[in-house]
Amino acid sequence: MRNLHCFLLVGAVLAASATSARAQSTVGSGTGGLSNWEKEYADGKAAYVVGNYREAEKQLKAAMKSTREFASNDPKLSNTLDDLAQVYRAQSKYADAEPLMERHLALKERFLGKFHPDLAKEIDNLGRVCFAQMKFVSAETYFRRELTILEKKFGPEYIDLIPALTNVAQSCQALNKNAEAEPMLKRAISIREKNQGPDHPEMAAELSKLAALYVTSSKFKEADELYMRCLTILEKQYGPNSPDLMVTLDSMANAYRDQEKYDKAEPFFLRSMAIRESAFGPSHADMAGALDNLAMLYTKQKRFPEAAPFYERSLLIRTTTLGPEHQLVTSGLDKLAACYASQEKLVEAEPLFKQSFSIHEKETLQSLRSLANVYVAREKFADADPLYRLALAIYDKNTPMKKSKKNVAIGDAPPAYLLETLDEYAVVLRKLKRKGEASKMESRAKPIRAQLAMLKAQK
Repeated sequence: MRNLHCFLLVGAVLAASATSARAQSTVGSGTGGLSNWEKEYADGKAAYVVGNYREAEKQLKAAMKSTREFASNDPKLSNTLDDLAQVYRAQSKYADAEPLMERHLALKERFLGKFHPDLAKEIDNLGRVCFAQMKFVSAETYFRRELTILEKKFGPEYIDLIPALTNVAQSCQALNKNAEAEPMLKRAISIREKNQGPDHPEMAAELSKLAALYVTSSKFKEADELYMRCLTILEKQYGPNSPDLMVTLDSMANAYRDQEKYDKAEPFFLRSMAIRESAFGPSHADMAGALDNLAMLYTKQKRFPEAAPFYERSLLIRTTTLGPEHQLVTSGLDKLAACYASQEKLVEAEPLFKQSFSIHEKETLQSLRSLANVYVAREKFADADPLYRLALAIYDKNTPMKKSKKNVAIGDAPPAYLLETLDEYAVVLRKLKRKGEASKMESRAKPIRAQLAMLKAQK
């Protein structure tokens, strides 16, 4: 009762402080009765609500500066800290959010203590922000503290303890502390069973998490039993062909594949793929991963003629949905080419390897240019020089020379990034007072610029 009285008293003091500050700001304001903070804060909140996070960040950062003269117990300070942190979180700027959240939590701890129930959500959010930054030790500390608070408030078998137990377990797993993660996940299963029964649909998620832990610990027999129980629950709830089964089917298949039990993995991969195809259609983006799973399984068994059609379908879907230069497309080209080569279908393999190499080559050249640009920006021209030389050498080695034509076809035109590389390198060479070499780069760039301009005019 005494704690409640103190808490109410603190709330009254904070409210009185807020009312007083608002009254003072209204008197001295030249913006229609709004202080700088009130306008900035209101504008920031409004921008956040409509998803304009950049503007919300700008306004709330300005509001944060306006709180410098506020007392530490002023709710305007606390609210601004919290809201700006949430804007950063919405943009995945976790490193910016974390110190604001820590400061906000410290202000509340001053009045409520470290283990007050009202702090649980904030502590959970801090744990998630640390986890997102791979600060797993800090994340575990926050999640364990949250768990302690919830246990004290609700008791050891309250169902809302499950997310905290899971978060502690995941932090332990990230730190390779599987032995500490296991009892947390077992306890989550026990709580779910006692509150909802052993066959409740939400049991499947808890069982799957423990099964995945057992797979990483090479406890495959225990994992298999849990996955089968999980699958039975889902089939009973949703039917044998529901998309809700796909994750479990894939997990079971992957566990068998990791044990090299390919004959057991295959039917689960096939069933998962069939469900996807029925639910989403044969050309859906989600089909590519299922097709790849089967193709790679057959490849491990050296069943190359069976693997090739799945690689082909997966490659077509990814090229269509992601574009021809996506990383997953180049990976698909390499896999299909290797599959053809393993069957001695070298004529089919060659153009795929060449296409893949062309994409990798462009990525390499762009990376070299990007690093060179960093050196140029820092005026380290001597460090940029060898990067540009290497980029051009790679291009020249793998690209046949073509004579200029009056009419340039798209396939004949040099890539724009070659022209950009030559222009940038010429600038660097002049900075290094190597004018003769710079002139050569400029001379080489001139016909390319003309060809690209001609191509643009033809469009």
